[in-house]
Amino acid sequence: MKTPSAETKPIKTPIAYVIASLALFFSSGLTTYATTTLSLGHVDAFEVHYSDDEGFNLEVHIEEGNQHLKPGNIIFQVNQAAYGDLGYAQQDLGWSNASAWVLPAFADETEDINGDDIMLFLGVAGENESTRVWNPNKFKISMLSAGIYNPGDFALYRYSSGRVFSNPINTVGGLNSTDFIEISPGSHEHWNWAFSAAGTYTFEFQASGTHDVGGVLTPALTEIETYTFNVIPEPTCGTLLLIGLAGLMAARKRVVLKE
Repeated sequence: MKTPSAETKPIKTPIAYVIASLALFFSSGLTTYATTTLSLGHVDAFEVHYSDDEGFNLEVHIEEGNQHLKPGNIIFQVNQAAYGDLGYAQQDLGWSNASAWVLPAFADETEDINGDDIMLFLGVAGENESTRVWNPNKFKISMLSAGIYNPGDFALYRYSSGRVFSNPINTVGGLNSTDFIEISPGSHEHWNWAFSAAGTYTFEFQASGTHDVGGVLTPALTEIETYTFNVIPEPTCGTLLLIGLAGLMAARKRVVLKE
């Protein structure tokens, strides 16, 4: 596990969040702009997809409607409902903050008491529509870079029975060659997706694999894909006061108009 950074990264205020988002938009140099915002439901953020017709790709799979989209055309929105206490994950992650925005690894934790979705349920999938044999039998999804305007740290983690901690990606202390996740062809799994601060994050990911064709091992690489996450800040006391005043003024206006 990487050595935690000594620097404490403050949670952005709404104004700082807007400024950082605008700075990211004008300076990122992206040629493909995100066009679809996803904030609810089951979505495979990482789907390694291979077919003889389309080749080797890293895609986003939306379960509803069975849609496959390019990551660069998506904004993944992390709603306020994802904010909460990290518990013992704080120490295991090496994060300085006790609370964070976490998209959970279990579907029931992404729903309210009525069973309605209140945040994204993000998965990782290793689809394989080809008869090719992959050797080793794993796809690798590597984080290549994190945006310079990212407001905090990001991690993928989960616990298995006996509280065994797994943490394949964690930006604390910077990125290195160990920041990747593996998935077997045809399999599907879920992790906790954690963000230490509100704001806009961008990351570059690439999937790789090696297929065995007649005893010849041939490496395969997807294009480098840019992922964008928009983490919604918790409302401050000042924001809640402004919302209340706005509601009061609107109600007063309605009363005046009736007179």
